[in-house]
Amino acid sequence: MSLTLALAIGSTAVSVMGSMSAAKAAKREAALQRRQIEAEKKMGRLRALQEHNIRLSNLQTFLDTNQAIGGISGRDTSQDRSLRALTQKAKTDMATEVGRARVQELATIAKLSSAQQMATERGRNRARAFRYQAYSSLISGGMKANSLSGSSDPYYHGGT
Repeated sequence: MSLTLALAIGSTAVSVMGSMSAAKAAKREAALQRRQIEAEKKMGRLRALQEHNIRLSNLQTFLDTNQAIGGISGRDTSQDRSLRALTQKAKTDMATEVGRARVQELATIAKLSSAQQMATERGRNRARAFRYQAYSSLISGGMKANSLSGSSDPYYHGGT
């Protein structure tokens, strides 16, 4: 075997191994991105829950304050129309705000889920491209090695 033929075979092997390694790396990178996005989704849910708890705490503080004002002023909060209206308005506003926040949370989670799917597809496509690159290197290296071995017949295997 000539030095040139050995170098062509070695070059092909290195190219194939590099492409296959890059394919595995693309899959690992996609898996990492998916895990990071999953962590983001969990943090988003936690943040939404914390904000919800803060809203409920603020509402309870308002209701307690309203009741205290009614007690200090000698007005019964269940009978006084203006205090009842304030309480009802606060509860209605809170329900609207909670609903909006929930829709926003769902939209954010959906966006992150979509990004997760895109990361998976991107990784799969990159891995496939690297495998095709490896196959191409293998075929081109085989053709180069065949031409360097001196045979003009591409199907010649040195035998019979």
